[in-house]
Amino acid sequence: MQRIGGDDITALTERATNATFYRDDLRPDEIDANRRVVRISAETALGAMRNSHQFFAAAFVDGAFAGYVISTVHAPDSRELDWLMVDPAFHGNGVADALMSAGVDWLGRDRPMWLNVLQHNRRAIRFYEKHDFAIDPDARTEHLIPHFIMRRRPKVV
Repeated sequence: MQRIGGDDITALTERATNATFYRDDLRPDEIDANRRVVRISAETALGAMRNSHQFFAAAFVDGAFAGYVISTVHAPDSRELDWLMVDPAFHGNGVADALMSAGVDWLGRDRPMWLNVLQHNRRAIRFYEKHDFAIDPDARTEHLIPHFIMRRRPKVV
């Protein structure tokens, strides 16, 4: 079993957010909001590992820490795919798909769930749509940088 620590989580989150969270027209306060994600990532991930209402999984490729997912059950009817971070060196090789599957499985494929995504992160939106999430046009968030809430309906088998 591979082991990671807070510094590993922070470094991966920084690489992931640098690749997908920024665009040229962000204001200084919006840039700081993105940097905050990096600052809280280790504490958030390590906390999820100890919380029975959260699920944490890490992916490794040839021994390298490639990404992680955190899923959270806020309430029986509020299940969130909370964090999905993949090192850009591993984009496009199945890491995100495997982490998504693990997070959705833990939340319950037969249960509705949701996630937040930056409105300008078109790559992530396409990825989530591929995994049966759809933008909720009526949902609003309090984030400084505009986000969509995407929802995934339960799979009926």
